[in-house]
Amino acid sequence: MFKKYKYTLLLPLLVFLISVTAVAQPRMKEQWADSVMNSLTPDERIAQLLMIRAYSNRDEKYYIELTALIREKNIGGVCFFQGGPVRQAIVTNRLQNAVKTPLFVALDAEWGPGMRLDSVINFPKQMTLGAITDSSLIYDMGTEIARQLKRLGVHINFAPVADINNNPLNPVINARSFGEGRVNVARKSYWYMKGMQDQGIIAVAKHFPGHGDTGNDSHYTLPLIDKPRSVIDTLELFPFSYLIDRGLKGMMIAHLRVPSIDTAARSISSLSKPVITGLLREKMGFAGMVITDGMDMKGLTDFANPAMAEVMALDAGNDILLLPVDARKALANIRKAIDSGLISQQMIDEKCRRVLQWKYESGLAGNNRVRLDNLTGDLNSTFARLNAAGANTAAITLVNDPDRMIPLRHLDTLKIATLAIGDLKQTPFQSRLADYAPVDHFNMSKDPSVKERDSVMRLLEPYNLVIAGFVQTSDLPQKNFGIGRQGAWFIDSLAVRKKVILSIFTSPYSLASFNRIEKMASVLIAYQDNAMMQELTAQAIFGGSAISGKLPVAATALWPAGSGLLQPEVTRVAFSQPEAAGVSSDKLREIDSIVTESIRDNAFPGAQVVVIRRGQVIYRKAFGSQVYNSGVPLCNDDLYDLASLTKILATTLTAMKLTGDGLLDPDRRLSRYYPELRHSDKNHLIIREILAHQAKLQPFIPFWKSVMEKDSLKSELFGRHFSIEYTHRVADAIYLRDDYPSVIVDSIIRSPLLPKTEFKYSDLGFILLGKAFEEITQQPFSSYVQRQFYNKLGLRTMGFHPRDRFSVSRIAPTELDKFFRKQLVHGDVHDQTAALLGGVAGHAGLFSDALDVAIVMQMLLRDGTYGGDTLLEAAVIRDFTGVQFAIDKNRRGAGFDKPALIKGDSSPACASASPRSFGHSGFTGTYAWADPDQDLVYVFLSNRVYPDASNSKITRLNIRTRIHEAIYKAITD
Repeated sequence: MFKKYKYTLLLPLLVFLISVTAVAQPRMKEQWADSVMNSLTPDERIAQLLMIRAYSNRDEKYYIELTALIREKNIGGVCFFQGGPVRQAIVTNRLQNAVKTPLFVALDAEWGPGMRLDSVINFPKQMTLGAITDSSLIYDMGTEIARQLKRLGVHINFAPVADINNNPLNPVINARSFGEGRVNVARKSYWYMKGMQDQGIIAVAKHFPGHGDTGNDSHYTLPLIDKPRSVIDTLELFPFSYLIDRGLKGMMIAHLRVPSIDTAARSISSLSKPVITGLLREKMGFAGMVITDGMDMKGLTDFANPAMAEVMALDAGNDILLLPVDARKALANIRKAIDSGLISQQMIDEKCRRVLQWKYESGLAGNNRVRLDNLTGDLNSTFARLNAAGANTAAITLVNDPDRMIPLRHLDTLKIATLAIGDLKQTPFQSRLADYAPVDHFNMSKDPSVKERDSVMRLLEPYNLVIAGFVQTSDLPQKNFGIGRQGAWFIDSLAVRKKVILSIFTSPYSLASFNRIEKMASVLIAYQDNAMMQELTAQAIFGGSAISGKLPVAATALWPAGSGLLQPEVTRVAFSQPEAAGVSSDKLREIDSIVTESIRDNAFPGAQVVVIRRGQVIYRKAFGSQVYNSGVPLCNDDLYDLASLTKILATTLTAMKLTGDGLLDPDRRLSRYYPELRHSDKNHLIIREILAHQAKLQPFIPFWKSVMEKDSLKSELFGRHFSIEYTHRVADAIYLRDDYPSVIVDSIIRSPLLPKTEFKYSDLGFILLGKAFEEITQQPFSSYVQRQFYNKLGLRTMGFHPRDRFSVSRIAPTELDKFFRKQLVHGDVHDQTAALLGGVAGHAGLFSDALDVAIVMQMLLRDGTYGGDTLLEAAVIRDFTGVQFAIDKNRRGAGFDKPALIKGDSSPACASASPRSFGHSGFTGTYAWADPDQDLVYVFLSNRVYPDASNSKITRLNIRTRIHEAIYKAITD
């Protein structure tokens, strides 16, 4: 009762305070503007209407002169151009300190401050944004650009470009426009404007009354818009009117000749009273800031009286004169015009008062100093990168896909070549494609010679799919958008011979350069040529992201504006920032600290770490080297000996596959499928018990000792070279007799069982499973897993016998074996028993990089599906990844390790891993774990056994699980 009474009393007070504030703010603005006005001389009031050019990449002499001019004349604002963020902030502080009246700071930042400044991320250009169907992404981009601008001390952005680009040959607007559709341009302009203005930045739409249908650039001449007024009213003016009705704060006036609006001979829109006062102010009702386009542009300077240009611009209705050719002369000419009665001081004062009020609204009555600490880091925030990536991804447009190639499926049927046209070095596009499948890279010139074309055509002959990309392109139609005619001819010819997926990293207009676009297997327009867009397009091709873009302009008669095929499927992992998956980048840096410290402590010479959450690779790094003190950095695609991860990544996968196919029953005896066991004490072993390590098998038999005679290998078992008799490579110059692996298996079969049924970790059962699976499938174990899993998943590195597929320089060595092989084991399996089994066994022998391991774990999290293929049945995965014999206090799954059954007991996983999580570790220093509850995969690979397997620091220091725990702690949702 008292609470209700209290709120009843407070509500009127709250309403009163809000009302008072609403009234007080305009009054404070007016009071501040009036007080500043009263402090200004008539000439200083003129100077407040000038915005001059400034750079942050010049020498001290330039800054002395710039500061002197601004201080002497009390100039109203500066517009920055080329430079860097920290340098611009320093110059801004210097200039703000020098002036009597706070400066307006503007930037022409259509795609963010990166348009003008180095070291700052670029957002998509407007034609790219024109392809997006989700306008909230554009609002978010506007918001983020505004945040960056405010951080830089900028108050005005000369954006959005509201011009309709209805001339494909427009030399200046083109990619800067949202497109050719008036509604699309209007709506996208609005969301960009609103994003900025909601954060306090003045958005200035341009180039009124519309620069989109010109064949000339007003930087160099005066373009003519020779259209009926009715067309201009319904088309060009539509986006500007749309913005005005929704609160646009600023408008830039173009230098154009528009006879249907201003009939005067040699009229220029930026100096035209009919255009600015008559049309913009009076008819369209715009009450905001009106600013000229740059007054140093030839579209004005070559066609207007230089002594009168600024005077005419003010008289026409402009509030701010942007980039006068000579500020001192401009001020003198305006003063002269006032004194002669051409214009009035009253008009100047009214404009000055409006400018000051806008300055107050922009916060210039307060502290204008730009903080320098962490400025570049603040600008390049994770959110900025996420926003740019999200917008770029949403813009990618699938123009043609008659056979529904996208996203790529059935990778095991494809032999893929990548082809970059325009760059002879490997491109980001090609590198990202290589993260999804085994591919071979080819490159050719933009305009290849006949010899180069013939050579590349021959090299591509063995491939049944070519993924091609035109790179090093241009936005300019006069440069044919950077598409070489011979390069286009080559792709046309190639498309007749084989399947080609074509990605074009420039304007949709460039499609006119090709004669056989309809013959391509797929065509994607990616709008811009930068590393981010190249990588995102590669992801889209493989199904790492959906495709939803629509052409903002007509590419050809076949593909009008609005064309674009929707591809909603996300079938493979994407590569993204941690925050995209609800993880903190800052907190993930704990991984770097742990691994770097561990390398320093000689726990291992190097390591790879991959983290996937919600289907996105959010962390992938390689640390250290393959060996200590080598100076050669480890690469993300170097291979490690996975050791016992083989148990889950080969043997258990096969067990699940055969179970789902009805070829294996894990609750039956293994001898049912492997007859060699029937006349031994292994006859009654149950497969599920073997997988869970409670089949009473011996934990370990040192078979390598049986092939030694004193300190040497038995000569009758080994040869120095491969031959018909000695077929199994064990190490350099050590080849085992062809029949000897069967001796190992027989020894396992004859080995006595343990007396008690309980958990006892053993390699022996997995060796027997591997042999049994060969019986069931009638295929070599290594071939079966390669065909059934690794090829279908597009794994690039995973497999047995890595020396047969990769240079040894890409494989991390393991132990300097002083007893058995008496050499550094490099590219051959470290496990001695697996080596004696020919390098392929159910318990060890696999090699891989961390990403491929993570992809397998991701497939398991996705209920056995990946890349559009179903590899395993979901129910079988749930069965195998669950605890099998909890009643026996055995935490194990079927093949998989699990967290401790009782909290506080020793566990292979970190404390935060959920009970449903599963994984395994490996003797060589490897670890893979997946958690369905957090949709999380973590993989750690190292060669901690180099050069000595007795190095147990990785376990003693809990390095793998400490990293695992750090990942959980970095989760933010």
